[in-house]
Amino acid sequence: MKSMKKYGLLVISAVCCVMLSACSKMDEYKKFSAGKEVLYTGKPDSVTAYSGKKRIKLVWQRTSDPKVSMTRVYWNNRTDSVDVTVSKSVSSTKRDSLMIANLTEGNYNFELVDYDAAGNRSVVSRVSGSAYGDTFEKSLLNRAVQSFGKQFDLAGSTALNWYGSDAQSIGVEVTYQDNAKVSHKVIVKPSDNVTFLANYDATAPISYRTMFLPDSTAIDTFYAAAVQKTVDDPNQIIIKNSGYPFKPGKNGGRWSDIADWVTTDSEKNHGGVGGLDNLNTSTENYMSFEFWGTPQIINGKIYQTGLLSPGSYRLVVSISNINNNLENSFLSIAKGGFIPDVADISSSLANIKLTNGSMNNKDLTLSFSLTQQELVSLGVVCTMQFVNESSLRIKQFRLYKDK
Repeated sequence: MKSMKKYGLLVISAVCCVMLSACSKMDEYKKFSAGKEVLYTGKPDSVTAYSGKKRIKLVWQRTSDPKVSMTRVYWNNRTDSVDVTVSKSVSSTKRDSLMIANLTEGNYNFELVDYDAAGNRSVVSRVSGSAYGDTFEKSLLNRAVQSFGKQFDLAGSTALNWYGSDAQSIGVEVTYQDNAKVSHKVIVKPSDNVTFLANYDATAPISYRTMFLPDSTAIDTFYAAAVQKTVDDPNQIIIKNSGYPFKPGKNGGRWSDIADWVTTDSEKNHGGVGGLDNLNTSTENYMSFEFWGTPQIINGKIYQTGLLSPGSYRLVVSISNINNNLENSFLSIAKGGFIPDVADISSSLANIKLTNGSMNNKDLTLSFSLTQQELVSLGVVCTMQFVNESSLRIKQFRLYKDK
């Protein structure tokens, strides 16, 4: 019985202590709040920060609380702030915004607090954002140009062939002058690998600069420093996928078709593909004809077609290697949309017969002239019918207009 009494006294003492503590805290709260009830207004919601050039834009969902009259935005540890008046005439579903300009480059933490006319405030909404500036812009690099010159497959057009685009780039702005001295501006998409400049005046350099968005929320475009460029070689006419290495088309392992070239079916004697030999993971990727335990090749052709203006030309073809003696294999340049068969090779504008290993690692030149604009085809035609175990590999094609 005595134990029960002692236990009851302990319980009563504990309850009294809790009540005294609560009263003490309430007294402190009354001192802090002057004895008044603390009222909180609705708060800014769904706050987003958009990065910019020495500025940041904040956007938020306005509270539905009709008493709110102002949103205060703090940054720099509350040493800076701006008040945004909440219009009573605008629906509460509206999104409010604030552009904060003249910021130094860096990251910022923002606090947004709503107030009513009586000074009651909301709980804090927080968001972080970035301002970019000269330091960031000076670090940007232009998209690299692989080649720049007249294009074989489009008469009068000059082509910019690009390397891959940076992940942050949204394009390249190119400015050029045509033959009538008229300035043009084109935008190159990140996915574009080639840009054609119609009637480009080769005596005037182009100017280009790469455009960037620093992040997914950016509202301003940044530019790499503008670069001027002239054609690589005023006399060279660029052949697509000209080699060293050749780019594959349809992938077939070691053997594949060649991108941008026409390959006839008789040349595809490696399981339905052929024309490109990557020599088992070699990075050189040669144009190749091979009769080596494979079906015969009869008038197998690989060629391209383009328009050429009147003038004197030379085609330079770099041979990698010839294994054993070739029966009937020719480099050919001909008028029209294809190169001739072996039997009609004399109808070419120019041709060279490919024979044996004496031509290995040599440049062979085919010269020809045109008196008017012509559709011209250039490439290789091969018949490999009897000398099994023979092959031809070509490194590169280059076309020049000398006058």
